[in-house]
Amino acid sequence: MTSSARAPQRAVTPGQLVALGLLLAAIAALARWHDGSLFWAGSLVGVAGVAGYFVQFDTPRGFLQWLLAALGLCMAFMFAVQLLVGALT
Repeated sequence: MTSSARAPQRAVTPGQLVALGLLLAAIAALARWHDGSLFWAGSLVGVAGVAGYFVQFDTPRGFLQWLLAALGLCMAFMFAVQLLVGALT
């Protein structure tokens, strides 16, 4: 006989934490360096974080995932602002 019971859903997946971590690392790098190779490395990390955000938070379930999705959206906007500040100065 096979079991039809589902595995319990995690409140937060590792992919969601990685996406938010990449965004946080990019914001920290762009806040410190506004030119050079570290700026561009931070930009690439941020682009990966934004892409991961859109993949991981496409359908948040539960309060905690909605809270992390809102935090990630704020972090994505902060990354965009930091990128524009660094690129235009």
